Amino acid sequence: MEQKTIDYERFSVLVIEDQPFVRRTIMQILMQIGFRRIAEADNGETGMQECIRTTPDLIVCDIDMKPVSGLQFLERLRGAGEAVDSRTPVVFLTNHTESDIVKRAMALGVNAFVVKPPSMSALKERVDRLLPALTP
Repeated sequence: MEQKTIDYERFSVLVIEDQPFVRRTIMQILMQIGFRRIAEADNGETGMQECIRTTPDLIVCDIDMKPVSGLQFLERLRGAGEAVDSRTPVVFLTNHTESDIVKRAMALGVNAFVVKPPSMSALKERVDRLLPALTP
C-alpha cells in the first residue's frame, strides 16, 4: 500500500502548554515537521478561547496546567457544541502513566498521548496517525 504524503501546511495546530520553554520547543518541532499555522495558549482557559478564535485542525495539549487543566479543557471541548468542532483531534502531552488519569483522558475522548518531553519522531508519528482522518 502506497504511503500518502501529508501536506502539513494545510493544517492548523493549537499548542496548549503552560511552560513557555516547552511550548516553544513543541512549536519548533511542529514547524520542523512542516506545519506553518501554529497558535498557542498557556492553559486550558486561554486554549478554549484560542480554539473558538482559530478553529484548529489539531490540538497538542499538556495535561498538568493551572488554572484549567488539559483534562478540564478536553471535557469542555468535547461538550462545547457549536462554538468549536468538538471532534478536533487532541494529543495529550504528559509525564503521567497513572492509569486513572489515562483512563479519564480516554473516557473524555483524547486521541493520542505523547510522553514529555516529546521527541520529534514520537510527535510526528502520533500526528501522522491522526491527520489522514482529516484529509478528504
